[in-house]
Amino acid sequence: MKGFLEGEFFSGSPKMVVEDEFAEGKECSQSHERAYLAKQNLCRRLGEDEDKDLEILISSMENITKLLSMKMYEYGKNEQRMELVC
Repeated sequence: MKGFLEGEFFSGSPKMVVEDEFAEGKECSQSHERAYLAKQNLCRRLGEDEDKDLEILISSMENITKLLSMKMYEYGKNEQRMELVC
């Protein structure tokens, strides 16, 4: 999602260009900016520079997203293998 697939993640050609979904103006970039601003606003309202619970919430959601992304990747990789076998 941010550049190249390499090594353990891609066993085809050495590098495959992948569109950067965090490039300026892209939906991921815009969502990231909104989340960052919302975090700043919440911390300002709480009178804190950082909030432990908010950090746990954000990192937990990022971890869930990573796990689901890897699961989707594995499904796609397995689907491709099944097509090659059949």
